[in-house]
Amino acid sequence: WRVTVLDPAGVAAGASGNRAGVAYSTPSAHLTEQNRFYQLSYVHALRWLGRHRFPANGQGALNGVIQHYVDDKQRAKIRAAADSGAWPDSLLLAGDDRAELRGGGYLNPPAWCRALLDHPTIRVRRAAVTALASGTPARATLDDGDEVRADAVVIATAGAARAMTVDGAPLDWLPLKLIRGQVSYCAATGASAAWERARCHGGYLTPALDGLHCVGATFDLHDPDPAPRDDDDAANLAQLRRHLPDHWAELGGEAIRVVDRRVGLRCQSTDFLPLAGPLPDPGRDDLAALPGLWLSIAHGSRGITGTPLCAEILADRISDAPPPADRPLLDALDPVRFLKRQRKKR
Repeated sequence: WRVTVLDPAGVAAGASGNRAGVAYSTPSAHLTEQNRFYQLSYVHALRWLGRHRFPANGQGALNGVIQHYVDDKQRAKIRAAADSGAWPDSLLLAGDDRAELRGGGYLNPPAWCRALLDHPTIRVRRAAVTALASGTPARATLDDGDEVRADAVVIATAGAARAMTVDGAPLDWLPLKLIRGQVSYCAATGASAAWERARCHGGYLTPALDGLHCVGATFDLHDPDPAPRDDDDAANLAQLRRHLPDHWAELGGEAIRVVDRRVGLRCQSTDFLPLAGPLPDPGRDDLAALPGLWLSIAHGSRGITGTPLCAEILADRISDAPPPADRPLLDALDPVRFLKRQRKKR
């Protein structure tokens, strides 16, 4: 395959552009399709990172993620996952007041994107897609009037997918919601510079990258405002103080310096799973897939963890190769699931 990535803003300019992100998962003893995806995608992401020898050179570390319990309910859930046998101790260690997701860690997402794009058969073109047409080949019309033809077009535009048109019809049926998040970049202190592992609590805290810790993040549904707010920095620090008071103090306590901040919009589906599969035609009785068009969207706040598995599934299905997941999990990720549910309700 020869791949062209079309992105008008450049690599990792959206929510993927945060200085640091955490590769982690949410363990559960109940192996629903959603929880199976959380586990399988976590293992798959760690294999991708290991294969690409990433992160390296100060771009993060895969030395485990500490999950601090925020309440008794979370403690009981994670300890039950560890006791169930579904999560072996090679992946999860659950103690009385915290757990460790082994093999996880923190990394610089833009650097990870650039590493994946550094390939002789991949090129990045700064252009916006104004319309898509299904077919063999599928076609993408660009904002400069050019048209790109391809055996497969993967729509990986998060919430912006709803504004796209395919064969003249908008994709406004996609069941997506946008969740605003602001992360605060805080200057390292002599004490905090020694931190080595990412920590999750009500939010998350990363070791310093280039002298800055990521403290995040807010979670605001129905709030598309892209402007950063002082109140959100205060909320991030208050959450850190509540759950990790010792780390809050080592970072400077009341004197913590917020050097910068960044706002991104997470894209999530209404059932909390990504949409990864062929784009269906809602106008057809059989909801057949539109030839040549695919989706990989709604990765929420776990994009680092979920996207490698979804990418592998799409690549194998497009190539007519065996995908790395069973049929129930493929069906749980298939975008057509929402249209089928609508039909069933009617």
